Amino acid sequence: MDDEQELLRRLRRGDNGALETVIKLHHAFLVAMAMPLVGSESADDVAQETWLKAFAAIGKFEGRSKLRTWLARIAINEAHAIRRKRGREVSLDGWGVDNGSPIASRFNEQGAWDVPPSQWHHETPEELLTEAELYECIRKHLHKLPSDQQSVVMMRELGGLDYPEIAQALGLAEGNIRVLLHRGRQRMHAMLNHFEEIGTC
Repeated sequence: MDDEQELLRRLRRGDNGALETVIKLHHAFLVAMAMPLVGSESADDVAQETWLKAFAAIGKFEGRSKLRTWLARIAINEAHAIRRKRGREVSLDGWGVDNGSPIASRFNEQGAWDVPPSQWHHETPEELLTEAELYECIRKHLHKLPSDQQSVVMMRELGGLDYPEIAQALGLAEGNIRVLLHRGRQRMHAMLNHFEEIGTC
């Protein structure tokens, strides 16, 4: 946190090097976070607007949360503003609703695996090619997650935010964040099982 405080002090002084450092650290995260809300075509616009608003207001940022959390909140607000301008605002009232486990059918009544997942090995060129295909499949399925799960998974797995930070950024209870992350990971796990068993995405 000391490094971040020093970075903030430099930002408040208008240090261009600090500006570049912060953008390098957080731009990709902001774009990834905006995608579930506005789509890939507008995610970069959200990030750009986030930077403009953040740098204009950096003097008011008190540092009570991490800089990334503050930026995430601004980005979410910007994403909603873009959606409203397009007339595509979608209520987030259903976020965090638990629709059940997407892999429940893989367990027996005692809660044990019916068919345990197999181990992965990467010993031949063919297996390494399969790994590249898997990476693309993961990326594709990540973007197919319900937007609430996708946002939480990206903030946790790509952004490295902890549960209280995600809850604060999205305005949800921490328990809801844990459920969303758990369900998102389960959906991804179901996809991995399918890929391992069938060999296709």
